[in-house]
Amino acid sequence: MPHLQFETTVSLDAAEKRSFTTEITELYAERMKTGTGHVAVTVRTLEDASFSLGRLEPGDDAVMVNADIRTGRSFDQQRSFVRDAFDAAHDRWSVPTANMYAVVTEHDGEEFHEYDRVLASWGEHETEEGAD
Repeated sequence: MPHLQFETTVSLDAAEKRSFTTEITELYAERMKTGTGHVAVTVRTLEDASFSLGRLEPGDDAVMVNADIRTGRSFDQQRSFVRDAFDAAHDRWSVPTANMYAVVTEHDGEEFHEYDRVLASWGEHETEEGAD
């Protein structure tokens, strides 16, 4: 169950957040060759003073991505997802891609807990079957 967290200085309403999470969920599933039922996406809007990225001037809009994913995806898959997520944020919110930063952290499947189960580690079978 990946958890894809987006934090931005751009003011977003609930409808825009829902639309973006749908786009990111589908983008993740496509790039990582999996289903969508287990993908968690959060979007938080932060006030300017709550967000700092050393190379930015105060007041510059920015996006930070934390992607907690299951171990097993290639570097190219991860990089493709991050670049495409940056492009999606840029296209929607006009944030310069130079003002974006991402951290991808890999976890074994058993580190992802749902109420009734613990996930298995990612496997190639999900390329064909997906995951729920």
